[in-house]
Amino acid sequence: MKRIRFLIQSLNYKRKLIVACFSVGILPLSIMGIFCYNRTINLLLEQEMTSMSSAIATATNSIDSQITLYENLLTYLSCEEYIIETPSKNYQGIYETYEQLNYKFDVFLKGIYVQHPEILQITVYNATTALSHGFQLRPISDLEQETWYHETAVTPFPSWYLNNDGTICVIQKIPDPFEKYVQSFSENCISIKLDPDVLFKSLNNISKDYHIQVTSPTQTMYSYTSPSVSEIPLGTRHWTMLSSETDIHDWTIILEKPTRFLSAPANKMAIIIILIIFACLGILLFMSNFLSSFFVHRINVLHDQMQQIQNGNFDISIHDEMPDEIGELTNNFQDMINEINRLIQEDYKNKIILKEAQLKALQAQINPHFLYNCLSMINSKALVNGQQEISQLSRLLSVFYRTTLNKGKLETTLQNEIKNVKSYMDIQKLLHDNIFDVTYQIDQALPELEIPNLLLQPLIENSLVHGILPNKSRRGKLFLTISNVMNQIHFTVLDNGLGIPPEKVETLLLTESGGYGLKNVNERLQLTYGEEYGLKIQSILDESTMVTFCIPADKLHAAKIE
Repeated sequence: MKRIRFLIQSLNYKRKLIVACFSVGILPLSIMGIFCYNRTINLLLEQEMTSMSSAIATATNSIDSQITLYENLLTYLSCEEYIIETPSKNYQGIYETYEQLNYKFDVFLKGIYVQHPEILQITVYNATTALSHGFQLRPISDLEQETWYHETAVTPFPSWYLNNDGTICVIQKIPDPFEKYVQSFSENCISIKLDPDVLFKSLNNISKDYHIQVTSPTQTMYSYTSPSVSEIPLGTRHWTMLSSETDIHDWTIILEKPTRFLSAPANKMAIIIILIIFACLGILLFMSNFLSSFFVHRINVLHDQMQQIQNGNFDISIHDEMPDEIGELTNNFQDMINEINRLIQEDYKNKIILKEAQLKALQAQINPHFLYNCLSMINSKALVNGQQEISQLSRLLSVFYRTTLNKGKLETTLQNEIKNVKSYMDIQKLLHDNIFDVTYQIDQALPELEIPNLLLQPLIENSLVHGILPNKSRRGKLFLTISNVMNQIHFTVLDNGLGIPPEKVETLLLTESGGYGLKNVNERLQLTYGEEYGLKIQSILDESTMVTFCIPADKLHAAKIE
């Protein structure tokens, strides 16, 4: 929980607003979406189940009507004189037989066919004699070929069976013609054959994607599976089943539907609801982003101005006319910038005046003309008397002071600064009997550039006085590197002297020295080029010290010191 709070608090203000708006909106939207989803799914499933129940009830009533119709018809036929007497009559010759079968029996059945064209066949089975006539009158032995037949299969009441050829028959015994006053039944019987698709026609439109089955206590009378269900592998079928019993003969109608089809409308609706929820979330996210951007815009403007101040650009102006807290903060910030600019200008001018005074005071300590004349005289006398070292020293001093004093100017060229350092190093080597070595690594393609006077000499002097000369344990070495890298001039002064304690390194640029030291050079660099162009000091105690700095080589910065 703490980590979540930390992550949220570490977000920027705009993202916090987005998270807040999105969180406030997503909770009621999620609750509403879940409620609508569950309620819709349940209603659709209930609707599907109600539809199936209604359909199967309608089909059951229709089948009851069909059963009643054909049983009544069969009972009517079994009581008709032509049906009763035809298989039992004792015929007096062929003519009488022909007349009975063709003009009475057949004509009677044809009338029934006209009224019920859906009937496939009406057959009277003769158990009394061997008399037969087409399909209308057949011996009882034909029934024995059916799988459902047994001695008690046919009764005085209608019974329903599925024949071997796939037709459905309803059959019952025919009353005995010789019993006038007592109801008795002969072994003769009559059956009506029906097409199961006709009998169970009402089941065709009961549903889509289903399996339906009609069973009697002894047989499965009808079974149908829609093609779409047949394509589903048996092991993956999960059924929703409804059943209903007919009022007659205890037939059971079983309706089975794969659950995936039953829930298909619900799934479609669920997808629609989910898409609507995601669309609402997208709109919510868009509105959260839009509103947060609207509210944060003025804060971002203020933040950008603060970044410019942080980067050193104080020449900005910002004003907000809105009377709210952000407007008040913006205007107060502008007032603060104005005050800072005023103080910076005062402080900057004071520092420039002070540094110029210090440099001029240092240069004024020597009378240049008198010094140059003396050095020229010393050089002449030395050459006359063959004193080469004295002559060399006087020439070096002349070069050194000419470049140092620089006719009183505060700026010098980069090449003159290098001459000044080299003459100073040669003088020091003569003064100390060459007890140290100097290595120069100076880029020959350095640009013509004006820089503040006396940047390198104080650094070299510090390396000699505080690093190399006090170290008696090894020969001193000093390296001066000047290179042009990515349009910046990089300076490095490295020595193998005593080094500087770590605690003192941190205070060198903050401490005033008795001479023209590191703090002075660092301040002049930063005043001239900016805060990022100061000195950097790295030192390893008893091993080495390295001082580096860089200045821009482009014309814009070069012109800044003019």
